[in-house]
Amino acid sequence: MTTLTNSKQNSNEGVMILFQKTRVFHSLFIPFLLVGVGLVVGFSIFIYNSTYESVEKSFLTDKKNYTNQILQNVEQKVRTIEYGFTAYSSTANFEKVFNNPLSDKDFATYRDIKKEMSYIELMGIEGSHYSLISLTQKWGIIEGSFKTLPMDEVKDYQKEYISDTSRSLFWEPINNGIQMVMTLPIYQSEKFAVGIANIPKLSIDTIVGENNQLVQIYDRKDKLIYTTSGNDTKLPEESFRPIKAAAIENGANSSLVTANNGKQYVFTRSDYNNWLYLVEINEGEIGSIIHNTRIGLFIASAILILLVGFISYLLAESFSRPIKRIQDKLDIQRENPKQNELSLLAESVEKIVGQKEVLTANLMMQKPQLETLFVLSLFRKRITENEVIHRLEQFGYQLAENKVFYTGLIQIDHLDDKLMEDRSIFLLGINNIVEEMIPKSERLIPIVLNDEMQAVIFVLDKDDHDAERRIMTYYTEIQTAVKKYLNIVISAGISPVYDTLIESKQAVDLAKESLHYRVNVGSESIIFYNDIASMLNDASISKFPVELQNELMNAIRSGEEEVVMSMVGVLVDEIFRLNKNPISLGVTLIRVINELVQLGQLLGAESKIFENIKKMYQAAITAYHPEKIKQMLINDLIKPVIISTQDKTERGFKSLSEKMVYIIQTEFDEEISLDLIADRLHYNPNYLSNVFKKEYGQTFVDFLMNYRLQMAQTWLKDTDLAIKDIAERLKYRNPQNFIRFFKKKLGITPGDYRKEYRHS
Repeated sequence: MTTLTNSKQNSNEGVMILFQKTRVFHSLFIPFLLVGVGLVVGFSIFIYNSTYESVEKSFLTDKKNYTNQILQNVEQKVRTIEYGFTAYSSTANFEKVFNNPLSDKDFATYRDIKKEMSYIELMGIEGSHYSLISLTQKWGIIEGSFKTLPMDEVKDYQKEYISDTSRSLFWEPINNGIQMVMTLPIYQSEKFAVGIANIPKLSIDTIVGENNQLVQIYDRKDKLIYTTSGNDTKLPEESFRPIKAAAIENGANSSLVTANNGKQYVFTRSDYNNWLYLVEINEGEIGSIIHNTRIGLFIASAILILLVGFISYLLAESFSRPIKRIQDKLDIQRENPKQNELSLLAESVEKIVGQKEVLTANLMMQKPQLETLFVLSLFRKRITENEVIHRLEQFGYQLAENKVFYTGLIQIDHLDDKLMEDRSIFLLGINNIVEEMIPKSERLIPIVLNDEMQAVIFVLDKDDHDAERRIMTYYTEIQTAVKKYLNIVISAGISPVYDTLIESKQAVDLAKESLHYRVNVGSESIIFYNDIASMLNDASISKFPVELQNELMNAIRSGEEEVVMSMVGVLVDEIFRLNKNPISLGVTLIRVINELVQLGQLLGAESKIFENIKKMYQAAITAYHPEKIKQMLINDLIKPVIISTQDKTERGFKSLSEKMVYIIQTEFDEEISLDLIADRLHYNPNYLSNVFKKEYGQTFVDFLMNYRLQMAQTWLKDTDLAIKDIAERLKYRNPQNFIRFFKKKLGITPGDYRKEYRHS
């Protein structure tokens, strides 16, 4: 009986232990499982939405690129045909040939015309047919054959094309293609010839590429001049109207628009001839692209849910062991044997929180060092915007949204060699003086930035109009205190105002730039960057071909032959480096040639320079060696243009320089800078700077400051104006900077200069 009783008691104890374990297991397993499944589902939904948006964005970007590529390919071929007719009509013998009779016996003339048309055919669209017609002599080379035209046909050409003097280029859709008609010569008002190019639809299909969706091209009058096979009708007016309106608004930018018929179209408009290129978006394409992703994501989610269930089971099963391990590590004894592991974990957390409070108290004792590291991180831009907000709260700064910031730097002007070893001590002393003299409510903690400079960030109200004046007062008082207590002379540089502390890196760089400018005004200076920004000519050179090409064009305009030769080499090398595809390389070189030709024509170069332009196009298309291209551009185009336009360029230099000097002489007492003058004269500031220095042998800034110095001398001699008023008239914010500059240039102060002149 006793044995049976003991066996029953042990069985009951086992059931109780199992029940407790099951309760803890379920209390952990179910939340883990629910949280895990929720995360998997949420993550799957997020991934699917993100993938769909990414695919849609990439798909639309591809469509925009495809539309732009069609525009560029078609436009390049069209422009090439136009350039071919234009170049031929500009030759010396064109007028002679097309104003004289021609028969099938004039084989030499016929051969020459065919040769020119072969060049146009070589550069134009493959499969096109070209014709040249003399309207005065009623004959034409039509699709390779000589024909005499009847009078009615000639009159039709004259009535339809020659009578419209406002245009010289006409595009019309024809059966299975497009026809281009160009009245010649292009640069003469009197037209006596017509060039015709019949471009088959199949040739344009080849340029557009194989595509099952709708691609259409409309001319500037909204006439449909091309459409892909099987789509021969123009869009309905109600669908085309919003596309046209969007194209007018967006200009040459590719955009997406939804028409009234519910379909989406990608369009772009050409800046060259105002043609509208249109590609229809197939709604099912994105769905087909994302289909496999959807299936794969569903399978992955199912696997992850199974994995979450397995992991939740393992965590719930083994969680008691980590809880016991944490208890042993923290030396927490279980007072109640029935207390479960979760209660013990709560006690452990409470103990950790208590330890954290102790650690926080220790950190508060190190607050100044941490705050200094925070300011250093701002100046080195090693902190994010969210971290800035968090650190400001930790250090007790309550910055309102209407606060703005300035960065001020102090640098010791000069130390004897014996005191150089004590520089760090002097900087620390300066830092203490700054901390005492600037109220804490208007700054962050001052720091020693490096072995040369002390720095502080001012925190001021955005609506405070006297902020810079107060900063000037602070630094004037600091200069006095440093001179009195440390017996050294310092200068200060102050950055422009900025709105967020994350911009402190740029601000400290601009403040350093201000300190660098003390070379011009002498020691013991207080310099605001805004006071010298207009005098800094910080020209940057880009490595991209567009920027290099602009520099080359400016150098050609300036007639600087040595600079031009150097820039040609750099530009061509960069083009060959960036364009590995032969087609892309040829197109880019042709574009450069076209820009140079247009510049030469704009500068008034002789027309015979451009007679052999076809050979340059052909060389560009088959370009393999950059050195050959360089020599061709220099010898056949650039040098002749510079020589032909040199006299005009020099006269232009003199006129521009005289205008700049006149502005300086009449507006010297106003805010004036090279950028303002460049905007007024519609020139690039760097170009004006080079022109001015070439004409006068000194920079624009030096000329302006020297002229202001001359006016200051005149006012000191002839008027009783106070030196402070003279400095303000000459746009010096700090009169001390004016006095230092005057003394540096003339060797005496303005006051001594006035006394010496009047005494004599």
